[in-house]
This record gives sequence, structure tokens and C-alpha cells, in this order.
Amino acid sequence: MDLANTLTTKQIVPEMVSATSTDAIEELVNELQGIGIITESCRMNAIHSLIEREDKTTTGIGSGVAIPHTFSNEVNETTMIFGRSLEGIDFESIDNNPVNFVILFILPENNNKNHLQTLSSIAKFFTRGGIREKLLEASTKEDIINIFKEQQ
Repeated sequence: MDLANTLTTKQIVPEMVSATSTDAIEELVNELQGIGIITESCRMNAIHSLIEREDKTTTGIGSGVAIPHTFSNEVNETTMIFGRSLEGIDFESIDNNPVNFVILFILPENNNKNHLQTLSSIAKFFTRGGIREKLLEASTKEDIINIFKEQQ
């Protein structure tokens, strides 16, 4: 999965205001609906399933990263949004550290192959040297997109 070509500047939230995983999920999914990428119905269903999943097991993978994700029959392709929190969000991550970067995505139903590829791409992206520091230092949505593009 090519993250740089999946995200646009509209799908970047450089200053999230959420403090909890539930609020972060709602903030990002509301943004997807607000910019016209998903419908109101998809928004409501996605929030419900994402929070339900988060209640069962955290998507905070450690090192300041969370990858909440779900499936929906209301999207035809992987729909993604990136949020950054300079303050940090409590996702009850596996390393117990706050999350600075949230990549939330919604996949079409029955798309398990793409699901695993997307998770793998995101995890690999964040293990690259200095990537988290660059993303924290970025000033604009364009700067953030350029960081994703540089890592292709």
C-alpha cells in the first residue's frame, strides 16, 4: 500500500484535540464525513465498530502510533485519514505511552488481504529512522504529506 497516494492534504489532521482513543476515533471519522469522503451512515457505523474493536483490544501498537481500522460495505476502496497529536492521546497502547500519530482506515467488506497489507505498510513506515521526529516537527499538512512521499 502506498500511503502517500492514499492520503491527500484533506485527510491530514495536524493538530488533533482528542485526549482519549474514543474521542480520537470520533474526531477522525467525523473529519472524513465532513470532507465528503464517507456518508453519514458510514460515519455512524464506522465509529460504532471502531470503538467496539478498541474496547476489545487496543490499536495502539507502541512508539506513539495507533492504527484503528474497520470494514464497511459503504466504501469501495480503502479510506484513510492521518491525525497528529502533539499532546499525545491515551490509546492504552501496548507500551503504555501516549499516541502522537493515528492512522485510521476503513476497508471494503471482505478485503482481508488488503487489510494485512495496509497494516504492514503502516507499521513499516513508522519503523523507518527518524520518521516520527520528522512528523512531529512538520509545520503544515503539506509538510506531512511530503514526509509520506519521501518514504515511498
